[in-house]
Amino acid sequence: MSWAENHVAKIIEHSPNAIVTVDRAGRINVVNIQACELFGYRREELLGRPVECLLPVSLAEHHVSLRDRYVAHATPRAMGAGRDLQGRHKSGSLIDVEVALAPLHDDNGETVGVIATIIDIRQRLASERQLALQVLNLQQEQQALQAAERNLANIIEHSPNAMITVNAAGLIDMVNAQAARLFGYLPEELRGQAVECLLPGPLHQHHVSLRDHYMQHPTPRAMGAGRDLKGRHRDGSLIDVEVALAPLLDANGTVTSVIATIIDIRQRLQTERILARQIDDLTRINEELDRFAYVASHDLKSPLNAIQKIVGWIEEDCAELLPRSSQDHLALLKQRANRLMRLLDDLLAYSRAGRREYEVEHIELAHLTTEIFALLGAPEGFSCVGEVAHLQLPRVPFETVLNNLISNAIKHHDQGHGNIRVRCQSSDEYYQLEVEDDGPGIPPELHHKALAMFQTLQPRDRVEGSGMGLALVKKIVEHHHGSLRIDSDGGRGTTMVVQWPRPAVPAGGDGQP
Repeated sequence: MSWAENHVAKIIEHSPNAIVTVDRAGRINVVNIQACELFGYRREELLGRPVECLLPVSLAEHHVSLRDRYVAHATPRAMGAGRDLQGRHKSGSLIDVEVALAPLHDDNGETVGVIATIIDIRQRLASERQLALQVLNLQQEQQALQAAERNLANIIEHSPNAMITVNAAGLIDMVNAQAARLFGYLPEELRGQAVECLLPGPLHQHHVSLRDHYMQHPTPRAMGAGRDLKGRHRDGSLIDVEVALAPLLDANGTVTSVIATIIDIRQRLQTERILARQIDDLTRINEELDRFAYVASHDLKSPLNAIQKIVGWIEEDCAELLPRSSQDHLALLKQRANRLMRLLDDLLAYSRAGRREYEVEHIELAHLTTEIFALLGAPEGFSCVGEVAHLQLPRVPFETVLNNLISNAIKHHDQGHGNIRVRCQSSDEYYQLEVEDDGPGIPPELHHKALAMFQTLQPRDRVEGSGMGLALVKKIVEHHHGSLRIDSDGGRGTTMVVQWPRPAVPAGGDGQP
């Protein structure tokens, strides 16, 4: 072997790519180290074997005719151009490859064999697939970003509030449809204009320094906090507005522009002015009602007291002289005067309910129930028991509520004896007070009537009362954001249920005495 042949053999043997040469019959006669490693054979296992042993089994038979055709018309070219090629490992697994072919000629120029350079492209294909996947992901992200940008632009454009963006130079970049309508311009008329065109004239110069200061210290905030802001319409008229500012940043965190959300508050301010006038009117009316209730109660009580005294004097002077019918009329007159006196007291209490706030105190329900029952002077045969419960409530209004409920249970009982039970359940939000009696029930269709003012379910000559008791309870409870309801099916017994919100417990308190 000449030096040149030896040098060529070394180049083939140590080539970074697999190299195989075959004779005209398709038998392998040269194979380098890289080819042995690629296909998993020892050199001696390949020499002399048909080259089809390195191809997928399904292609081996067809490859013979292709090989013969190439030998007949041999030119250097890529094998299987435009097709995915695979070689077959000794284990039977397939290998993605690229193959370049070139003819081998003898001294007479006759084709005596073919040299094939084989490149393992598995890693490259894996990289290409990974790259293709990354490209696809980037395309999807770009599409999602574009969709998000379109959605954002659509949201801004159709926002019910006016929105504009202003760049660092103070020029308007973007203006939505609502902003254009609010200020009376076409959108294209505002783009590129200084934002000061939307402000009252006297504020233009000062606003430039404020704008520059905001660009240096950008934070999302309301504009002109604590001050009445006005925008300027194209026709020169002023518009009451609220403005919220937020910086827009680029990828480096640098402020590029400011977005301003502008709310037209003219209607709201008008409503607030109307509401303020109504509140003033209501306050004045309530004060007048308070004065009226006091004066009416005082002025009406004076003649009533005089009537009661005169009736007493007549009873003392003439009781034995009057006929029986006159004595009955006198007793009826006294009864009606007493009823009117109670009605005046109840009206005054109702008008004052909720006018004053009381501090929260500790209340022990069983003890308070016993005290109230004793003060009511119930007839013998009645009992009233309260369960032990510790409450934190304003004492005066709660005591008024409990007093009226127990008094009603006694007053409207249809027998000379009865039992009343007072219970309380607690939750994190409410106390639920229940006053249960064993008197006559109230049909569901009359529950609403029983809670109305001046309403009684029994004749007043049979049961003394003003019809104000439950109405007063309802007003007090609702003033404290609670509720009152009647639990009765019209059969025997009625339960009055009060839900009273628990006051906030001061820090460190546990609601216990």
